[in-house]
Amino acid sequence: MQLYRICPEAFLQNFSGEGASFKSGGRWNQPGQRVLYFASSAAVAMLEVANYLPSPRFIPKSYRLGQYQLPDALIEPFSGNLPADWDIFPYPLSTQQIGSDWLHSQTKVALELPSVTVPPGLGSILLFNASHPDASQLHLEQVFHDIYNPRLFAGMGM
Repeated sequence: MQLYRICPEAFLQNFSGEGASFKSGGRWNQPGQRVLYFASSAAVAMLEVANYLPSPRFIPKSYRLGQYQLPDALIEPFSGNLPADWDIFPYPLSTQQIGSDWLHSQTKVALELPSVTVPPGLGSILLFNASHPDASQLHLEQVFHDIYNPRLFAGMGM
């Protein structure tokens, strides 16, 4: 499966999982868990970044879009029921517990979950377990320097 991630170019091939989500936790993990978040499409990755910026025009110049490959056999689709509060911010403990339980199970390298940036079923993110023995099977295939078209949000006058 192809996966996508937007981050500073210097971290595109850093798969340690010891970044912001390790330090502070994320929607699907508790602090101290070595994870990376990927998107199932470039468009979802772009929308996920938009959660943190008022406009794509503010994306730091060092950021790049990485396209990765991970064997399908290492990806587990989420099959449980989502709690009613799964998509709120700040992240609820309920989703952190789901992700944490899955990380401890070590069943697969990545768990495919719905993205909060699009209606459920229309896009997904992947919780990547950097501590899994098969994590080394993730490979960066391509790097894109121009992530957003300059016309995007041009009407905002920024």
